Amino acid sequence: MRDEEPDEVTTDTEPAADASAAEEDGQDLLGGLESLLEEEGEGLDLPDDDLSEDDLTDLFDEGDEVEEEVAAAPRTAETVRNARRRERSDRNRRDSEDYHNLEAHLQATPLGLEISEDKMTARVNRVTAESTIEQILELVRRQKITFGVDEENIRAAIAKSARGQNQFEVTVARGKAPRVIRKTQIVHHLPRELITEAEDTKTDFERLKLATEGQYLEACKSWRGPVRIVAKGDVISEIRAAEVEPGTNIFGQEMEMARFDDVSLSAGDHVTLSDDGKQAIADLYGYAGLIGGVPTVLSPLWVSSDHMEARFIFHKPAEPPPVPSEEDLHELLEMKWIEFGVMERQLELIVIRLGEKQALPVTVPIAQGTPEIPGEDAQIKYAFDPYELMKWNQLQSILMLKAPEAIQLGLTEIYEGGGEGTEETEEDTSQIRFKAVRPGEVVVEKIPATTGVIGQDIQGEEVVSDEGKDQPLEVGEGLEINDEELRATAAAFGFIALRWDIEVNVISPIWIAPDRTSAYYMNLPQSGAPKFPSVKEMTALLEGLEITHGFVPERWAEIVTELEDGKRKQEFLLAVAQGTPPQGGRDAEFEWAVQIDDNKPGKILEDGSIDFRDRNMTTVAQEGDLLGKLIPPKPGTGGMDIYGNELKPPLPLNIEVVTDSRIYAEPEEDGSMAFFCETGGGISSDEELKTVKSRRHMHINIGVYPISNIEGDVDYSTGNIDFNGDVVIGGSVQSQFSVKATGTITIGAYVEAGAYVTAGKDILIQRGVVGATTELVAGGDIMSKFIQEATVRATGSVKVGSYIFNASVRAGGEVQVPGLGEGKSRALVGGLIWGAQGVTARSIGSPYNASTRLVVGVDPDQVNRAEQIRANMHACENKQRGLLKKLGVDTLDLDLIKQKLARVASAKQKQQMLMAVKRIAKIAELERNQQVELEEIAEEQRKLAMRTQINVLNDLFAGVEVRVGEHTELIREDAEKCSFRLVTEDEEQKIFMDALRNPPRMG
Repeated sequence: MRDEEPDEVTTDTEPAADASAAEEDGQDLLGGLESLLEEEGEGLDLPDDDLSEDDLTDLFDEGDEVEEEVAAAPRTAETVRNARRRERSDRNRRDSEDYHNLEAHLQATPLGLEISEDKMTARVNRVTAESTIEQILELVRRQKITFGVDEENIRAAIAKSARGQNQFEVTVARGKAPRVIRKTQIVHHLPRELITEAEDTKTDFERLKLATEGQYLEACKSWRGPVRIVAKGDVISEIRAAEVEPGTNIFGQEMEMARFDDVSLSAGDHVTLSDDGKQAIADLYGYAGLIGGVPTVLSPLWVSSDHMEARFIFHKPAEPPPVPSEEDLHELLEMKWIEFGVMERQLELIVIRLGEKQALPVTVPIAQGTPEIPGEDAQIKYAFDPYELMKWNQLQSILMLKAPEAIQLGLTEIYEGGGEGTEETEEDTSQIRFKAVRPGEVVVEKIPATTGVIGQDIQGEEVVSDEGKDQPLEVGEGLEINDEELRATAAAFGFIALRWDIEVNVISPIWIAPDRTSAYYMNLPQSGAPKFPSVKEMTALLEGLEITHGFVPERWAEIVTELEDGKRKQEFLLAVAQGTPPQGGRDAEFEWAVQIDDNKPGKILEDGSIDFRDRNMTTVAQEGDLLGKLIPPKPGTGGMDIYGNELKPPLPLNIEVVTDSRIYAEPEEDGSMAFFCETGGGISSDEELKTVKSRRHMHINIGVYPISNIEGDVDYSTGNIDFNGDVVIGGSVQSQFSVKATGTITIGAYVEAGAYVTAGKDILIQRGVVGATTELVAGGDIMSKFIQEATVRATGSVKVGSYIFNASVRAGGEVQVPGLGEGKSRALVGGLIWGAQGVTARSIGSPYNASTRLVVGVDPDQVNRAEQIRANMHACENKQRGLLKKLGVDTLDLDLIKQKLARVASAKQKQQMLMAVKRIAKIAELERNQQVELEEIAEEQRKLAMRTQINVLNDLFAGVEVRVGEHTELIREDAEKCSFRLVTEDEEQKIFMDALRNPPRMG
């Protein structure tokens, strides 16, 4: 089967706005037709046998004839060569047309006009070589645009598109914006320096605000800058109005300027606006300025963060400041809630000195509180030296070990060299990190905190003295706190340990194995005189841990005696309780009676050929053959842990075998289950291992599938092959013969010139494919050592081990050419290589062949579907014109159709006309749906183009033509180890060439 390429291959790439406009037009048309039919008492329903997309396809394909297959007559060698030349020439012509028509298909969207929301600009979505000035001006006129039409810009866009540079979003009209003659002004009665400072930095006034409201008095003293001091009632700022000239939009309508400079005066802290809002008036004696452009008055008082002190801040202005009254100063104090410790004499001096125009210090104290006296903090006393203990994380890392041998080894490494020695050596406790305590022994004590003396701040509030901080007596595990919460004692025998360096714990000296079958006493080195748990204390420890099995008191008494005698110091773990471990069973097994090889054909070897491993290439069984036996699992025996619980044995692996109808099973005397072939065929199997509720389960699926095994070539001895299943060919497919299969086709040698191979799944060829008239079509992947001049179509990927030369290759997945094998033909040279999801090759092009063309990011199946949709839409238009002709109108003018219906005298004729209107509406609806699908295809193609790329592992030669999506580029210089992909820069897409940093894996 050979692809019949359409005259044009396009992908619709119009902007979403155009699609929306087209959809709205379609909805308006359908709405008008529906309204017309409702007025006549009719609906849109049509009989079941009326128009559908299938009918339109039939209309489009009408007249095609299917030729009967006839046997090829014998031909002379010259005739065959001429036919092959014609086939090659035709194929090359079709590939060239497909490639160059992509551009037209990718841009076939109707002209649309977009008007901005503010009605100040109008743009057309696209200007192509077919666009005319009259067409665009007519579109503008229909939109009733009368002002600002930019014919010069339209002509410039048309001129560029005529040179092959399609223009997008071309502005065709611009309105005239309103103009400000004089802006609104705000006049501030402030020093110029307070108004003209840069907006991106804090002003002097803002820094003054931060200083007076901050906690550091030094900031108030060190502040420098211009100020204006105002009295209550002084005007700080006022407003003047703006004058504006109106503009005109593209519809000729007058446009008033938005009130962008309709300035309103805001009032900041301690400022009030006048009744007309035109003046900002001070409400307080203080410093005037702008905060964020808003008139604000700052209080000249600074209050400490603890409210124990208040000061009057004075920075001398350029002009003599107004003199505050004592009432003004008291108002300032009231505003700060200051009522205690006020220095009235200081207030009088401020009024007098400012009245006499004398200088004041920068800060003048005016109120002082009475400080409190804090209490003493609580203290925690330990009955041990915290610095002698082992770090908690180090201890935990030892306790979390899974085996007693690991713990013994870890402690030995820590205390290496701390073995038995002289009496002096034994008294050396520099490496000992543990202290043992017995039940009831005091470990931690607390000395309570004391209270302090109350003070009073300048706001009259009591300043409660800080009581001595109470430090709660918090302890961890193994300790009990008495009722007064002043003493913590050990609850049981154990070792003291500090967690997070503060939390005291008494950890149990018992370590329990993870399998719960044994418990050990940790014989850790101790400071001072060592302590060991008595039999009674050990019994209490084990009962606290609920250990009831495996403890022998008499044996523990013997161990304690040995420890007190100074023996067994290097044994850091001593067993105190032993359980009975369970015994494991036997896993289920499946024993194959036939050879199952997991390495399927398909690996690319070093010479570029495909690895089929052996001549049979699959496991084949005959009727009645034994495939294998399932041996059931054997359970284990239980045990008992140190808690007295039964220990169940680990569950053995369970295997479930699932077969198809061609396999039957029979039980064996030994309890196993044997599986036999009902009918012969190829053996398929797969395994899946899962763990469900702590038990391992394995599913083994076994099947027998039909397989056609041809030992030699497909030639006159076999004839053409047409098989429902897999086909395995040991030799080649000879010239002019065909092989068709619903499954996978495996070929052990070559596909020769003029052969035809089609598979529902994969096509695997160990050697290669030759011939300009040779065709391969696969529903899955295609693999071969080389492809020379053939036509190859794959829904999946195409993987070629050695080279592709002058071939036509199209893949819905990737095209990969590792370039392996001997000789110089390790390249992708010539032809049209189309890989929807990318192309990767060792080298691309040749110094002697400049006709190599690559296409990625365009799905061939989607292109074919888009072409089918356009054919359907064309059929819709033809059908609609025929129905309009029956109505006696040339265009779809609803008013004219209504007039025609009103003048019809015969009810039968009217009914016929209404039926034609229904058909027109149905065709319009179908056409709209087709347009939506076309837009969806275009969007998918755009996404695909952005995520695919071309990879060159070694050499790339000049002359190669590259297409990624709708963008093309001619390679003008040789390059190496590079990749090509689409990138977006400044809202425009282009093909970007980059170094190949992470070469993709092939094969």
